[in-house]
Amino acid sequence: MNDLEIQRRVSELEPWVGDFVYNGVRYATASTRDYLLSQPPQDRADAFFGAFPQAKRVLELGALEGADTLAMAGQDGVEILALEGREENLRRAEFVMELHGVSNVELRLADVESMDFAALGHFDATLCAGLLYHVQRPWELLADIGSVSDCLYLSTHYWGSSEGLDVVDGYAFHPVREDHPEPQARGLSVDVRWLDRPSLMRALEQAGFTDVEVLQERVTPEVCNIVTAARKPGVPRP
Repeated sequence: MNDLEIQRRVSELEPWVGDFVYNGVRYATASTRDYLLSQPPQDRADAFFGAFPQAKRVLELGALEGADTLAMAGQDGVEILALEGREENLRRAEFVMELHGVSNVELRLADVESMDFAALGHFDATLCAGLLYHVQRPWELLADIGSVSDCLYLSTHYWGSSEGLDVVDGYAFHPVREDHPEPQARGLSVDVRWLDRPSLMRALEQAGFTDVEVLQERVTPEVCNIVTAARKPGVPRP
């Protein structure tokens, strides 16, 4: 595919959430960069396989435009099922895989809040980055992940304050309304719930991930970031 054809395809798929760079050429520039969890895709892929070196069958939730998918696909012997909830994002991810000649990735349109996880089969590890705080019942999504996967690389926000929280099913959370100006960067639900830290850790444990290794964390009075490598009993740390 030559430069003109790449530019045509990139333009047809606009607007892009992230920059689109191929062979050192920037074909599209993201309009906003400050809302994504700050970990470059290759760094995240390296951290993922550093935490779970045994992972061969991988589930990715919230593939967006396929940046993390592409980075993980470079790992030898890996097969990836990447789920994305917005069709326009999925089309961009498909183009990214096509352009790079990736053959070990299946991209699928799916709503993680309503789908049947059991139908997906079993996975060695799951990547869930920048998605958990976009759903209404995050504890249920973690339980769904735990039903099909032995390991979870989780990168998410949580709510830092313990004041004024609501409680459902024993989990404390801060209600948030999805209002980002770029629709493709929002979740599929309008009203979502950000767990506080104790509820997040309890939800991971209830999902079967009893060994939670905190890889990164930034704590503020409200919007906090955390990256964890979570494992079920019997899965060794590297």
